[in-house]
Amino acid sequence: MGRGGGSLEDLWAFNEEPVVRAIHASRIPVVSAVGHEIDVTLADLVADVRALTPSEAAELVVPAADEIRAAMFQKQQRLLMALRRRAAASRARLEWLVGRRAFRKPFDAVHDRQRRLDELSARSARAMRGRSRAARRQLDAAAAHLESLSPLAVLGRGYSVTQRLSDGLLIRDAALLSPGERLTTRFANGVAISRVE
Repeated sequence: MGRGGGSLEDLWAFNEEPVVRAIHASRIPVVSAVGHEIDVTLADLVADVRALTPSEAAELVVPAADEIRAAMFQKQQRLLMALRRRAAASRARLEWLVGRRAFRKPFDAVHDRQRRLDELSARSARAMRGRSRAARRQLDAAAAHLESLSPLAVLGRGYSVTQRLSDGLLIRDAALLSPGERLTTRFANGVAISRVE
């Protein structure tokens, strides 16, 4: 839950009892990012976490892509080490069996075991590549999701954000405007200043 800075009156909605009770009763964790660092509302006090700015709230809620990549790489390395240990243990067991007197003569059994070990190694490598591809798809999906949540992505789809120039009030209703007021309108690529007539 977030809102940029403003006057005490602008932020007062976050001190209203129904809002505070709804946040307190929420089963979903609530991150509050209302106003500037110096602004404290009742909503901030009952939220699970208070962020100083909306940007900080986004960073707290969504893990960075680098963290996801690092976690996936770490899992991949652990899987690779486990597969190597298993292959080494299988190879050691095979060598032990080959060294036994009962297995010295029937080389066919040894060759069968060797082929089986090679097959298992190949399957392990394929499984590791498959998991790595799945992890990459998950990472790409997470990155796409992060991109879709970006305010710039919304502006890129043809939307714009208009604010009153004098106090920065976000204009959601034409009834908030008076003739002669100056407005700033932010587009995906630039800002325009206009006057209400």
